[in-house]
Order: sequence, then structure tokens, then C-alpha cells
Amino acid sequence: MPSLRPSLSFLLPLIAGGGLLFKIPDIAPLARLELSYFLFPERFQKDHSFVDQSESKNFELTCLDFTPNPEANLNIKSYLLDKESLDIMGPDGGSSIEWAQFLAQTRLNDDRLTVITSSLSWDDTSELAILALQEQVDETPSLVIGLQGEFINSESPIPDYLKPSVIPLEIPDGFDLPEIDHIRRPPSINSNSFGISEIRGLRVEYAEDQTLVPMLIRWDKHILPSLTLASILKSHRLTSADLILEEGGYLRLGIEGIILKLDQKGRSALPRYEQEQQSASILQIYPKQAETYKIITPSSAPKSTYGLEAQIKRALSQKPVHKHTYKRWSLPSEIALLLTLISLLHLRKKWIEPLILILVIGGSVLLGKWMLLSPLVLIIIIFHLCPRSTLPQQKH
Repeated sequence: MPSLRPSLSFLLPLIAGGGLLFKIPDIAPLARLELSYFLFPERFQKDHSFVDQSESKNFELTCLDFTPNPEANLNIKSYLLDKESLDIMGPDGGSSIEWAQFLAQTRLNDDRLTVITSSLSWDDTSELAILALQEQVDETPSLVIGLQGEFINSESPIPDYLKPSVIPLEIPDGFDLPEIDHIRRPPSINSNSFGISEIRGLRVEYAEDQTLVPMLIRWDKHILPSLTLASILKSHRLTSADLILEEGGYLRLGIEGIILKLDQKGRSALPRYEQEQQSASILQIYPKQAETYKIITPSSAPKSTYGLEAQIKRALSQKPVHKHTYKRWSLPSEIALLLTLISLLHLRKKWIEPLILILVIGGSVLLGKWMLLSPLVLIIIIFHLCPRSTLPQQKH
């Protein structure tokens, strides 16, 4: 009908744009495109800002801030097995049976974390003593034991005692994790939580006043935690299956746990300073006065573990805090914006389209609302495909 022709340039863009508003969640390529084009301040804040995209299919982004909290009060202390504490242990100065007695003596029911930074390993000891130590290891809550690894090109399969500690993570392409294929002193006991305390020959790198601490270590196709990561996991009462590696190298300890930002080598920047260690004899004499997070360092432990207290303390202070949730405009608002856009297009000015896109993008950033661009672009295209003759004649 001739009377409808002037309305086509209004109706066709509106129908196309409105239809796309409803269907775009089901069009995966367009949904991903919208996600890449949506601008918000946190997109450019990489250090301690994480954007949860789990609801991005519904066009909802949640921004979390995991900046370290300097006021976080963590009851953690590092203890050194010095001569005094070894003398209290017994005449053998740290035999397997003496370690069993040490764990039984210093263990508390409310312990949140106990870290032994060196492997419990003996070349010659009785089976009965190992069984006694294994019993104490099993009864010690949240115990983590450090192992020293190295890469010697042995092509050895991962040992059975390490399999419970394997992390079932898919590592993205582009990550170059440190690799090991040998444990220098295999443990004499079993544990469900070993962590790699040191990789022999791996050069420690620094970033300003921080150490780049490896979190993920590769053994062939298996992924193992560092001692730092294993300790953090255990303190959260989580297993390796609870780890989530998000796009961009964000390692999440469960949905609500702390977040660590990893580089392409699986390292996180943590404090490099070493805090003063107390004598472990304090644990033996006054066990009930001990901290709920304790690190026990034998004299044979690698020097890299001396900064473990500061690393754990910093990591555990990086608990995410909700900052902002970005959502789509409400449907009535989106429809109203489409109507306004179509009306403006009828002005037939060259600067209208760029101005509209700038206003929409700028308004989304300023108001914290997600306005979908695809329907707007489709409206502009459909509008310009409509013949000029179908437009109502402008009055002069």
C-alpha cells in the first residue's frame, strides 16, 4: 500500500533491531563480539581486578577486587628446627620416630595449617617407626609437606605418592610452566598434599620488591602445586579439584576463595622478604600457645622456603570483594533507545551515526549499563538499505 511506504524506513529497522535484542543471547559469535566491545574501567585494571564472566551469556559481568588487605590479621608463624628443638626431639636429632613424637606433641585440633618445608625422608629406618610417623601424619589436620624437584631428562613417570596432589587443570596454550621429572629425596611417608618447595636449577626472578613464585609445576602431562599453592589450598580446606584457572591467568581457589594472578610461566608476584623464624622449641614447650597457621622449617630445607610465611600471608589477604556488576539495560529502556535512534536517523545527517555510537558507548561506561551494539548497527544498516523514495518527503 502506498500509504505504508513512508513507514518502512521506521518499521523495518525497528523490527530487525528489536528481534536481534531478543535473539542475540542464542547467537554465540555475536554474543562474544558484544563481550569484546563492552568497555568498562575494570577491563584495563589487570593487577588486582578480576571480571567474572560466568554469566556473560546473560550479558552480566561481575567485577571483583582482590587487592591485598594490609590489615588482614593472619595468625601464622614460621619455626626453625634449630639445635635446641632437635635436642628436645631426642638423641638422634630428627629421626622418623622423633618426628612422630614431635607431631603428636605439637598438634592442636584447631590447627588451620601445618607446613613442613622439607621432605620426611630417611634412607634407613625401621618399618615400625615409619608406621608410627605415618599415623601421626594422617592425624595432623591440614598438613602440607615440601619436596625438592629437578629436571634431569629422566622420562620417569610420576610416582604414585605424588598422584593425590595432581591438579586436574587444563593449561591454556601459551603457558610455559617449569618442569620436573625427579624428586631429590623421595618421602618415606604418604600424604595427600605434597607441594614442590624448590626446583633445582630454576633461576628465581623478581619484579621490583616481589618474588615471582611458581604456583604450577609440570611433570610430563601432570600439573603439581608448589609448596606455596598447596599450603594455601590446604588452609582453605580445599582440594586441587577446586582450583579454577580463568582466562588471563587468574587462578581462583573455588568460587569464593582468594584469587592469584599468574604470568605465562605460572608464577605469582608475592613478597620477597624473609621473616624472622622462631625456635621450634616453643612449639614443644608451649604447644597450646602456638599459632593456628605454622610453618616448620628443618635446617635442611631449601632457602627459598624462608619467605613462605610472607607469601602465604599475602596470598590469603587477597580475598575478592565485590566491586560492581554490569548488566544489560532493561528491555523497555533498550526499545526506547532503538526508537530514539531510528528517529534521529531520519534527520539524514552524516554525523548522526558516529554521534549515536559515541553516546551509547560513553553512556554505558558512565552509567555502568551494558547497551548492546549489534542491534544498533543492524538498525543503521537496514535504515540505509531502505530506498530514499520510501521516506516521507521533508518539508522546506
